[in-house]
Amino acid sequence: MGEWQRYVDDNLIGSGKVNRAAIVGLDGGILAASEGYELSAAERSQLSKECRAVFSGGEDQVGGLVLAGNKFLTSGGDERSLFLKTTHSINYDPRHAGAIVVQTKQCIIVAEYDAPLQMAESIPVVESLADELINAGY
Repeated sequence: MGEWQRYVDDNLIGSGKVNRAAIVGLDGGILAASEGYELSAAERSQLSKECRAVFSGGEDQVGGLVLAGNKFLTSGGDERSLFLKTTHSINYDPRHAGAIVVQTKQCIIVAEYDAPLQMAESIPVVESLADELINAGY
């Protein structure tokens, strides 16, 4: 996990604009994650499936995703990123403001941010890492 873990720790968590993050392989395997952030096998499988559908042009966007037990609804996206906001569910935690999901050639970056952070603060951090990975062939 070495290099992948540095991306999570330094680029994402270290930015101060992301509170929890993971890098997931396109096959659903965990490449790296911030401490205590656990995506279940079912969540990773659904994440991979939804990303394949959306980013291959098969669907406009997903309705939502469950990440580490918290339900998020899609609030927008583009050809490479999904923007998610929390929903009031059983596991609802008002600190969990939203999440950003970006797919590269070989992985999916999942980053959550908590209030008072705003989506506009977190997006550039996550997409910048995605650009770095894409430029490196990942």
